[in-house]
Amino acid sequence: MFVQRASAVFVIERLLPQAARPLQVDVQTLEHFSALMAAEGFSAHVSALAFDRIYARERFIFARRRGGPELAALAMNLLHRHRYGSPGLPAP
Repeated sequence: MFVQRASAVFVIERLLPQAARPLQVDVQTLEHFSALMAAEGFSAHVSALAFDRIYARERFIFARRRGGPELAALAMNLLHRHRYGSPGLPAP
């Protein structure tokens, strides 16, 4: 999709494929994590989780320490993927 205003043209593309992102986790898992965080009153932005490894690690550690059992388990899985780049445990 192209958006043009004045002399600038913005190209809005789909999110990069999982293998091309710094954190190789599917978007649905990140959205689920973000929704669980929101349900517990915390914030986690999906695009930042996908592209900012420092932000993602901070949010995952926070969720592991302060989140309920489901959020903490997902955070552990995501921390494993963050550190080792492997799938870790099966996604929910």
